Amino acid sequence: MTPDLSPRSQAPSENPPVRLKVTPEARAAMATALAGRPSGSGVRLWVERGMRPHAQMMIDHPSARDVPLEVDGVLLLLDESSLRFLLDAEVRYSAGLDRTGFEVVGPFLPATEPSGASVPAPSPSAPPASAFPGSAAPKGPARPELERKVEEALRRIFDPEIPMNIVDLGLIYGMDWDAAGGLTIRMTMTSPGCPVIDSLTAEVAGAARTATGIERVQVDVVWDPPWGPDRMTEFARRQFGYD
Repeated sequence: MTPDLSPRSQAPSENPPVRLKVTPEARAAMATALAGRPSGSGVRLWVERGMRPHAQMMIDHPSARDVPLEVDGVLLLLDESSLRFLLDAEVRYSAGLDRTGFEVVGPFLPATEPSGASVPAPSPSAPPASAFPGSAAPKGPARPELERKVEEALRRIFDPEIPMNIVDLGLIYGMDWDAAGGLTIRMTMTSPGCPVIDSLTAEVAGAARTATGIERVQVDVVWDPPWGPDRMTEFARRQFGYD
């Protein structure tokens, strides 16, 4: 069962407000792409959901299910089911040797590096250096840096049902190291009946191995204390309207 984390200021049946920014470079690039297209064409924008949600864009015709948004004469066709991921997002465009194309970044959506890897969108209110409550104190000089790398990697993994990364969502309870340098990550789920426990824990373990180069990574799912919105970071609580 997915917990209700819709902003407290809106009724459950309402769509989230459309607060989407478009940089001047992105607006110009979209206008160029639409030039010569049939009248009424727009740029469709939607989000492919999952543990690593990502935005997609294409030129298309409007439909009755769209949420239209006009930005300086450019018509955006927003997918209704994607609005909560696009809240307070920004559409950007860059052209250069390393990268040419669009990217969509925001508090509910990772951005994309030139290499194509998913990275967390910057936030002016980023959580403190360690957002893992109850983490064991590192015993080696390299472990704080390794924990930081793990945290960065886990911020790129999103709950499949909730538009928030698992660190800010408060699913990561801590990290423990054994005498041989192996890492155990303690995490929980939003509910005991979560259908993606196996795939999510495998994703977490794989991300930690890749980030640190440590092969001995174990993920333990714990249920005490039970997860609740109070375990989210200040940033996440503010995004969902709890603060």
